[in-house]
Amino acid sequence: MSRVTRVRVLVAALAQIAALVLVAAFVQAQPRVQDELNRAKADLQLKKFDEAARRFSKLAEAGNPVAQFYMGRLTAMGQGTPKDMVKASEWFRRSAEQGYAEAQAVLGLNYMQGLGVPVSYAEGARWSKLAAEQGHGGAAYNLAKMYASGGPGLPADRAQAEKWAKLATAKGFPDALAAKPERPARSAEATSIFEEGQRAYRAGDMARAASLFARCAQTGDAPCQLQLGWHYEEGKGVPKNLAEAVKWYRAAAEQNDPRAAENLGNMYQFGRGVARNCKTAVDWYARGALSNDHRSLYSLGRMYQFGFGVKEDRAKAHAYYRQAAALGDHKAREALATFKQFSFPDQQSAAIYDERVTRYMSAITACQAQADRERRTVRCLVPDVDLNPKTWQEC
Repeated sequence: MSRVTRVRVLVAALAQIAALVLVAAFVQAQPRVQDELNRAKADLQLKKFDEAARRFSKLAEAGNPVAQFYMGRLTAMGQGTPKDMVKASEWFRRSAEQGYAEAQAVLGLNYMQGLGVPVSYAEGARWSKLAAEQGHGGAAYNLAKMYASGGPGLPADRAQAEKWAKLATAKGFPDALAAKPERPARSAEATSIFEEGQRAYRAGDMARAASLFARCAQTGDAPCQLQLGWHYEEGKGVPKNLAEAVKWYRAAAEQNDPRAAENLGNMYQFGRGVARNCKTAVDWYARGALSNDHRSLYSLGRMYQFGFGVKEDRAKAHAYYRQAAALGDHKAREALATFKQFSFPDQQSAAIYDERVTRYMSAITACQAQADRERRTVRCLVPDVDLNPKTWQEC
């Protein structure tokens, strides 16, 4: 064997050894990466957003697609990092380019709605299709919507719309092609006043904004009525008046404005400006959900999950959360992530549960102390702790 041949053999052997070392290092690193991902997810569930962002950011910068997706979520919500939809979409893109279906679905929705990227149905359809082909029902639902109506860069295509709507339905989503409730046409005058009111609002002149919205609300314009209701609810530019807020939310909701229907549902659920009524709240959430409003869908899912105003139905709750999540609702995504765990409907309920546990344990301790003093053998039983939040508050 010549010297040159021996050198070549040696180089090849060293290259093979180096490759084996790299493979071994990669295999060893995987459990550590997964462990760090799990820790970051746990921080997110515990609302330790700064810590979650720190962990996810490190993994995302190293190229992990799951961490990149979560960094997109945190950046979109401004949790643990400044809110920035452009940066959020960039994180989603980096994850999507590695084939992560959830990121592809969100990026498709962002292009559909112009969130951090220019509106482009062509790009929205491209990314949504990649996710739908991996079996993502929410992406298929959005894809069907885009093909049904057509939009910037994407002509309407009924056959494609029906194809993807069928897949979405098979994944548990409602019919994407079902007709939405009709909303009255807006007059040019009302549109002009509304836009002027929006400019005043963005400039911080709440009194002028409220005055303009009141002016066009009187003409029956639903968007102006919705906005005026918000001003009365928050006391921005007008004295706070919850009854007036309910009045204007109702006026807009009765014209099939989905956001107004969701707001009105909230007013009934929490008894703000109107007597608390869970069943009526459900009715308004359901009305908003008919227009595929993600807030209404999330709220409706929550009512079914906890049995507020309706018979508890976790299957329905899960379906509504999935639909809301597909439309970009982050609360719905969080609800899905913890759906199999027991959860409280609110902090007040959690506090009541903690108080009950403390009271029960005190009773057991007192029972045992009494038995010890009397030198008796007594079995102090722990009472059942009621986990049913519906018994704690009406809604």
